[in-house]
Amino acid sequence: MDDKDDLEDSGGSVGLTGCIRRVFLIVRDGLTTVANSLGLYRKYLHRPTFDPDHFVPPHDLAKSAIEQNEFLPELEDKDKDKDEEGDYLHENPTFSLLAEWQVTGSNEKSNAEMDWLVSQVFADPNFNIEDAWRFKAQRVANEIDKQQEKQQTQSRNLFLGRFKEATVPIDVPSGSTSKPARTFNIPGLYYHPLVDLLHSAFAHPLAVQFHLSPFKLFHQSESGESQWVYSEVYNSDAFIKEDDDVRNRGKNPPDNPDCKREKVVAALMFWSDSTHLTNFGTAKLWPIYMALGNLSKYIRAMPDVGALQHVAYIPSLPNSFQTELGKWHTKFSKSKSQQKDILTHCRHELMHAVWRLLLDDEFLHAYTYGIVIKCVDGIERQVYPRIFTYSADYPEKVLLATIRDKGLCPCPQCLVEKSKLDRMGLVYDMRWRVTRVRTYLWDKVTSARHWIYEKGKGIKSVFAEQYLSETSSVPTVNTFVERLGCNFDLTDMLAPDLMHELELGVWKALFTHLVRVLYAAASDGSLAHQLDERFC
Repeated sequence: MDDKDDLEDSGGSVGLTGCIRRVFLIVRDGLTTVANSLGLYRKYLHRPTFDPDHFVPPHDLAKSAIEQNEFLPELEDKDKDKDEEGDYLHENPTFSLLAEWQVTGSNEKSNAEMDWLVSQVFADPNFNIEDAWRFKAQRVANEIDKQQEKQQTQSRNLFLGRFKEATVPIDVPSGSTSKPARTFNIPGLYYHPLVDLLHSAFAHPLAVQFHLSPFKLFHQSESGESQWVYSEVYNSDAFIKEDDDVRNRGKNPPDNPDCKREKVVAALMFWSDSTHLTNFGTAKLWPIYMALGNLSKYIRAMPDVGALQHVAYIPSLPNSFQTELGKWHTKFSKSKSQQKDILTHCRHELMHAVWRLLLDDEFLHAYTYGIVIKCVDGIERQVYPRIFTYSADYPEKVLLATIRDKGLCPCPQCLVEKSKLDRMGLVYDMRWRVTRVRTYLWDKVTSARHWIYEKGKGIKSVFAEQYLSETSSVPTVNTFVERLGCNFDLTDMLAPDLMHELELGVWKALFTHLVRVLYAAASDGSLAHQLDERFC
């Protein structure tokens, strides 16, 4: 039936009652570069407006020995006079010179030590013999300790003063139908707003090396065959797909619906790891760091360039919280297993409450509509932040993925059962990982929380377990899904942590065991040497 028949059937009416087809025409201005001397060339889906690799000065390709040592403290010669006031440990130069001579050098003072005493202490222009008569070693040592402690406190306060401080509210169920849930405020969160860090990153000198247009990298052999090369975040499929989606379907801000600025992606990469500060005691820090995947990993991983930014320091549940919980919760003191379940639930709630503060409304506005940032080439662009990776060890992945630690399905990314972990690497295992990908069960978590928070049932009661036990889920609302949308993929965000999972994790223990087996089978070490030869 053609358009004329349509008009006749409608009684000759001019207006058509049928659906009007809408066609979206997406035009891409791609670019393929020529191969360089190494046979590498790029394919851009969208023609780049800024290429940080257009010119790379020699000093950015490799660091000389002098440049590598420029960040190290200068090794001062002992013959250097201490004329500056800041060089002395004590406000009295004479006391400082004598105290420093006492704690340096050998415990048994030799002729050389005595010569150093004369040349560096007595001969110092600031040495005063009258002050030396008043010198008491223990008193001066105590005064120096107090002064250094004061300086450390000032430095710590200055560092923390750059952060915002907040308390983290978490909702704790009462375990009783007659008592409603209660909000506890956990103190000690220090954080930077993510949008502020994004502005800071683009204002950093390293921004001149940001890749704002992703590309596919290929290697062309001498025979003319091309092979896809994976090396950076900005030449990955994920970045290219996200960039194409933002450029073609990214929303303009409501206050500027006709915005014509170029739309680019800021690839956010996060790391966190709870760290003990001492070999003994309980002092620890739980930092979150952020870097941008727009920067090359070879630059990003250098310790002296400042590519990583402090996002936050996550607080721990204080002892006072447990004391108050024991007085208020009806079931907390009944058994150790219930105490463990409640505290584990509170740690899940704390982690996601912290991220609920970080993923604030300002960040969500930037996530949806982008933020205007003037880049290093002087051009204003609409920058859309996207979370690409979050690297953490297994205990933290359990918190982030809102699953149970080593539960029935212990993997944060798939639903493989613990009883089938021995099949890792087999075809069956690889197929299972693809077909049984873990997804966040919003409806089931909501139902479980209804029984726990409103009906007063236990966290691991049968009423909650009927929804959660099969997938080893926990009754915590996942902030990433809640704030960024149900389509946000947690499994793609949780990147492998090579240090904890391989270098310091299970593989290290397994390899140590294998080496012991080789020595047990051949005590002369011949099998171990054969293993070494295979990997030389």
